[in-house]
Amino acid sequence: KGEVTNLGQYKGVEVTKEDTTVSDAELDQRIANILQANPEVTEITDRPAQEGDTVNIDYVGMKDGEAFDGGTAEGYDLELGSGTFIDGFEDGLIGATTGEERSLNLTFPENYGNADLAGQAVVFDVTVNKIEEKKSAVLDDAFVQRVSDFSTVDEFRADTLSTLQSEKEQNAEQQLQNDAFQVAMDNSEFSVNEAAVDQLYENQLSYYENMFSYYGFTLESYAEMSGMTEDEFKDQLRKDSENGIKQQLLIDAIAEKEGLTIEDADREN
Repeated sequence: KGEVTNLGQYKGVEVTKEDTTVSDAELDQRIANILQANPEVTEITDRPAQEGDTVNIDYVGMKDGEAFDGGTAEGYDLELGSGTFIDGFEDGLIGATTGEERSLNLTFPENYGNADLAGQAVVFDVTVNKIEEKKSAVLDDAFVQRVSDFSTVDEFRADTLSTLQSEKEQNAEQQLQNDAFQVAMDNSEFSVNEAAVDQLYENQLSYYENMFSYYGFTLESYAEMSGMTEDEFKDQLRKDSENGIKQQLLIDAIAEKEGLTIEDADREN
C-alpha cells in the first residue's frame, strides 16, 4: 500500500468543536418531519382507489404464463402515484374497489436491473385487499399519544428537543475526531502505492456500477442526480480511494510508534 514517509504531529492538534445549540427552527423542522412521517390513515370503503391512496394488494407477476421470481407478494402496501412499481402498475389500480381483481398487461423498461425481465411483456394479477387514505397529521395531544409514550404536546416537544440535542452532541464529537485525524494526515507525508490505489478504486467502481444497475441507474445518471459528471464522480471516487489508503497507513504508523496492536475488529470500528 505504501508508507508514511514523515509522521507529523498527531497528538495535541487543535480543532474546533461545532456549535451544538438546537435552534427553534431546527426543533420545528424535526417535528414537521415526524408529522410528515406519521400521517393520519383512514380506511376507505365508500369509493374506488385514487392517486395518493395506499392500497394493500396481493399480486402475481407472470411472463409467458409462468410466475417469475420476485414478482409475487401478499399484503403489500403500495401508494398509488409513488412510482415504486414499473410504469402502468399503479395507474392500473386507480379506480379499483376493495376486493376487486385486475390483470395488468405491462412491459418492464429496457434498462431494468434484472436482464431476464428487461424489456419483457408481463401480466400482473392483482387483488385489492384494502384502500387507505392519508391525511396530514396535526400536532395535538391525540397525535402525541398515537406516536409516542407521552400525553401532551409540551412533553413531546421537550423529548424531541432532548433527542435532537443528543444527536448534535454525538455528531459534533464524531466530527471533532474526524477533523483531528485529518489534521494529523495533513501534517504527514505519504508514499502511496499507485497499484493499490488503482485496485481499491476499481473495486469501488465495480461495486457502485453493480448497485446502480440493480436499481435501474447508470453511473452517468446517478452522477447527474448528485450534481456531477461521470468523470467528476470517478475522480472523486479515486481521491477517496487514495485517501482511504493514506488513512490506513497513518493508523498503522501511529500504532507502531505507540506500540499498539491493531486487530481486524479495531479496523472496522
